[in-house]
Amino acid sequence: MGSTIRRARRGRIRCPGAHPSEDRGSGAYSMRMLSFLVFLSAAVGVFPSPAPAEVFVRDTVSPENREVILSAETKGIFFVRGGELVEFFIDGKSIGKNLSGGDGVALKRFVPPSIGLYKIRVRSGSDEDEGLLLTLRRTTPMIFIDVEGSLFEKPYIEKAKSGSTRAVRTIRRKHSVIYLQTGRRSVRALKSWLSENRFPAAPVLSWRRGKVFEDMAEQKMRIKAVVGRPEIIESAKSYKPLAFSFDGTDDAEVVRDWEDVLKGL
Repeated sequence: MGSTIRRARRGRIRCPGAHPSEDRGSGAYSMRMLSFLVFLSAAVGVFPSPAPAEVFVRDTVSPENREVILSAETKGIFFVRGGELVEFFIDGKSIGKNLSGGDGVALKRFVPPSIGLYKIRVRSGSDEDEGLLLTLRRTTPMIFIDVEGSLFEKPYIEKAKSGSTRAVRTIRRKHSVIYLQTGRRSVRALKSWLSENRFPAAPVLSWRRGKVFEDMAEQKMRIKAVVGRPEIIESAKSYKPLAFSFDGTDDAEVVRDWEDVLKGL
């Protein structure tokens, strides 16, 4: 009896069915749990709440005397985020707020009081973005310029073609200029590049495989000329614009530089 009591005192009392290794690893297990709790506490401190949504506004071109639907998109880190409140401003004056839908898009109706170029600003939480609204007479000639295909020195070299800035400024004195986003670079990236290279301010619209020309034609607006790569020219062919390209194509006048474009217009 005495020897049994002494053995019990020397060892810990083990639960029935417990494996001996559980006792030996209990210290390591405790350390692992402690490390996990420390990591979890740090994670909660670093990521206390979801990241705020970013907001993006789309440039718009519309004929005069027509209601315009302005569009902004709210996004999280990876996906669109709906249910975000977006406030719209025109030339610095608020025209109201709206919630973004399940697709992340917030819309706001606006009737421009006259023709001209308006500055759009949108705000959602702490994030803002800016864009342009161009309102025209339907008879105003529009010149569409493929930014990457006619203003870049080469598709993968972000240097402006010689004389392009001056030429676009000259064109804008008599025509309305519309820039086209046609490649991998985003509209926001192209806007930044155009500003850095001192091109005149004008809307930047997504080409969308030619859908941009279809939209303008449906509104009975005048597509006078397109300057760009062969595929851009081809997508506008049915609207019979003047066409200029720096690449060889049968559907456009092939030009060597922007002086040739000015002469052709």
